[in-house]
This record gives sequence, C-alpha cells and structure tokens, in this order.
Amino acid sequence: MAVTTHQSLRQADPNHRICIFGPQYCMPGPFQIMLREKFFKLREDCFKITDANGQLFFQVKNPWGTLREKHILLDAYGNEICKIKKKLWAWRYTWHMNAGQNLEERRVTMAFRHFALHTKCYVYVYEPPYPHEDDDTDYSNLKPVIMMKASVMGFDIKIYDAENQDQIFARMSKDVARELLTSQDNYCLSIEPDVDVAFMTALALMWDYATTDMKNN
Repeated sequence: MAVTTHQSLRQADPNHRICIFGPQYCMPGPFQIMLREKFFKLREDCFKITDANGQLFFQVKNPWGTLREKHILLDAYGNEICKIKKKLWAWRYTWHMNAGQNLEERRVTMAFRHFALHTKCYVYVYEPPYPHEDDDTDYSNLKPVIMMKASVMGFDIKIYDAENQDQIFARMSKDVARELLTSQDNYCLSIEPDVDVAFMTALALMWDYATTDMKNN
C-alpha cells in the first residue's frame, strides 16, 4: 500500500501544488473559507461554507441521516467531491476521506490523539491503487504526510507538513464569541497559495466532527 509524502504531492503536480481534488481548487494566492454551523440545522445540511465574501463555495450533505458519522462534500453546483466517513469500532478516533468512483476509493485517513494539553491528528494520503473504503487500515507501515494540532485552548488549529512544522498549509480559527452565544461551531479557514482548498475544507470538517464526537463521549 503506497503512501505519498509532502514532496511527492508537489512533484505529482506540474505546477508543484498540493493538489488532491483538482487544480480548480488550488488558488494562486491566500484564500479564506468560512464554515458556519447552521442554527436550525438539518441532518442533511448542517454547515454553510462560503468564501470570505459570503458566496457559497461548498456544500456538505448527509443523505444517510447520521448526524456526524458520514457526510459528502460538494461544490457550489452540487457536484460530489469526497465522502467523509467515521471508522467504527476503532481504538483510536479515525476518519476516512473517500473519492473516485462511487466515492469508494480511500484517499485519506485521519487518526486522532488527545493529549493533556492539546489534540493532534495524523493525516495519511494514499497513492494509487487506492484501497477500497471497506479495507482494513494498517498504520504499521504508514507515515503521516500532514499534521493537525490544536492550541491549548483549542481555538486555533494548525495544518502543517508532518516533517516540517514551519511548512504551514492552513490555519483554522474558531469564532469563540459566536459559539458561546449560539452553541454553534464557526471557523475561519485560512489556506496558503497552491494548496487544495477542497482538501483543506474536508480536513476542517473532519476535525470538527471528530473533536465534537470526542467531547460527547
């Protein structure tokens, strides 16, 4: 089972971008995504995802009716990008990101660890041939490509290269005041140039779903 690295991710793209879901999601300059949990949220549509100008950029749906265990990320026109799925019966909180035919190819695995002062997540990116979504996940021969780490208070989350903490791909900032007033999760996701915006948004959603699940359990 082949797993990619930060360097091979950039080398695989002719313009040396971090490109998972397509060059149309790699912006030439810094880009911001706003993720706002809906107040009267339906299980099929619980987040509003816009750019910094308030224009709809992505949609997230849950056609299976499970609140946080399985979602599909779509573009603004309703085209499917990836499926976000929680791994059940895992000893560590684990989520998968699937794409490809019928959204059944496992492209990314996220494994969470909760420490005394912060939460950290290890992100593994697969190379073809991609495993099927129902295949077992064996971490013994895998190395994380990306890391996600929360601040002590959990209000800021850094997404960075697993081998170089100074190589930042994106930052998530939680709107704490709005959360206290409405109990809604709201984030500003600031993404570096030439980094896949759809990929970073999917990681941000998976982080929110997983950490909320950890709090509730």
